[in-house]
Amino acid sequence: MARPKIDEGKKCVRKDVSMEPEQYKRLCDYCQKVERPLSWVIRKALDEYLLKTV
Repeated sequence: MARPKIDEGKKCVRKDVSMEPEQYKRLCDYCQKVERPLSWVIRKALDEYLLKTV
């Protein structure tokens, strides 16, 4: 079964992000631990950071 189409205004924006190898390893380890994709973890962390600082 195909995934439902997403409204044009709700599509995610793709961006490249650079990080140190150790950060990437820790991020991948965490993603495996919580069984979530890397993009989901980054979006959630960014949301929390922006809520606290903006």
